[in-house]
Amino acid sequence: MIVVIFIGVLLTSLVALIVVFITIGKKKPTSVLEYTEDTKTLEAYATDVSWFRMLPKRVYYPKSVSEIVAIVKDAQLRKASWDHVALTVRAGGTCMSGGSLTEDTVIDMTKYMKQVSVDPVSKTATVEMGAYFRDIEDEAKKYGLMFAGYPSSHRICGIAGMIGNNASGEKSLRGGATGDNILSMEVVYADGTVHTIEEKELSAVTEKEERDLFLVAQMYGEKLRAMNAHIKKAAAGYRFDKVIKGNRFNAIPLFAGSQGTLGIVTKATLKLIPIPEHTELLVVSATSLTQLSEVVESGLHHHAESLETFDKHTFAKARMYLSEHANRLLPYISETAELFILMQFSETTHEETHTVTEACFKELLSAGFHVAMITNREDEASAWQVRRNSFTLMKNYNEKGQRAFPCIEDVIVPPDRIGEFVTGLLPILSARTKHYGFHGHIGDGSLRIVPVFDFTSGKPMAEITGLMDDVFALVKQLGGSISADHSDGIIRTPYLESFYGDEIMTAFKKIKAIYDPHNILNPCKKVGGTIANIEKYLR
Repeated sequence: MIVVIFIGVLLTSLVALIVVFITIGKKKPTSVLEYTEDTKTLEAYATDVSWFRMLPKRVYYPKSVSEIVAIVKDAQLRKASWDHVALTVRAGGTCMSGGSLTEDTVIDMTKYMKQVSVDPVSKTATVEMGAYFRDIEDEAKKYGLMFAGYPSSHRICGIAGMIGNNASGEKSLRGGATGDNILSMEVVYADGTVHTIEEKELSAVTEKEERDLFLVAQMYGEKLRAMNAHIKKAAAGYRFDKVIKGNRFNAIPLFAGSQGTLGIVTKATLKLIPIPEHTELLVVSATSLTQLSEVVESGLHHHAESLETFDKHTFAKARMYLSEHANRLLPYISETAELFILMQFSETTHEETHTVTEACFKELLSAGFHVAMITNREDEASAWQVRRNSFTLMKNYNEKGQRAFPCIEDVIVPPDRIGEFVTGLLPILSARTKHYGFHGHIGDGSLRIVPVFDFTSGKPMAEITGLMDDVFALVKQLGGSISADHSDGIIRTPYLESFYGDEIMTAFKKIKAIYDPHNILNPCKKVGGTIANIEKYLR
């Protein structure tokens, strides 16, 4: 009898415990926080610029850091009773790797947390993570300043996404990527605590997370440094190789490019630079992709401020769908060329700028290239419009069932090995795809190769993964990286282990465990992604 009573009490307690867990698991966000579970609204967050789709359960619109802390703590409660809990920050939705997608909870700061404050004396901007880049650009321009992390999507992307991917663009040749221009960050960790991330003396490293990070950087940093030694930018994996420099410690390079997997950045202080006052632009027409290396070498020799490229396929689409701008370029180019390179120069004075521009012009002309100087400002602006819209042109205008699929679009190789890369790349493209677009921030060795695949008979997974295998192997052989500034997301995370090897991948996993031990922050990005996920979430 006593045994029966004991079993009854035990079962009652167990049922009560299960009810509590279910209640916690189904608990809706507290009414103080603004959120939505409206299906129509959620659909807008289910996709980004990539070809992936993940429908979230809810979207928060926090008004303050304290509300973000509350959201994180709510996620911790849900994690206690349900394994599939995720917090993913989203800004402009321009991510090409699927990094801003989740099936659980989106945090959108663009509704309220978007303040921008520029200090023209210190040449800095303090910005909340809901700000769009255009907000920063417009405010800084009042003082003749700009932020050097200047992507092609600068009028539509958010600063949170730029930091998450360590974005860069046409100004990064001199100015560096986004992470190179961050002075400090305010970050909410996965445990709900708020931290300031900034450079400091090694002796000032006292927080547990920083001490653990220091040990990982000491143990594995040299190997990763060697792999990235010949390229200016790399957004693949975690950049723990840049955390220790002499007697200085700086976790900013770790968080910039981490895609919100280590903490939620809420505010940052950015370094600004003067807007170039004196500029001149050359456009070079090359008859072959293999000539690219020679043009880049000449541009770098003459200290070009920007070196950007787009190919004949991109320009053909521009003539059809961006005709106002493309037609302005026609007098300056050779229409039979395979590739067009924009070379912008900027020095302290107009005279100095003209001198270096003319020197490069004559050098390329004597080498047999078709070169033109664009002096009309409207024509110059049109040239940049074609370049900045290169991916959009390739993505939006294809025959039915054909998709321009970003998967190898973010590779980077040392600039002096571009020729080798192109020579090895062309046969791979011929074997794996019939059509592609080619553009990029070529001065840094960053190439945007956008292959077009046939989706009429279903998902061409063998073609996609086969192309990635071949191209990434070539990139590794040449000392490059699989991501310059779009980061890993859904598409490249599964390739990190094969590219970096077991030892570096172990370091990535250790870092993820240090900052997010319960895997709440944007899971399966950087660590834990699979090829199966690519196929599962591919639209």
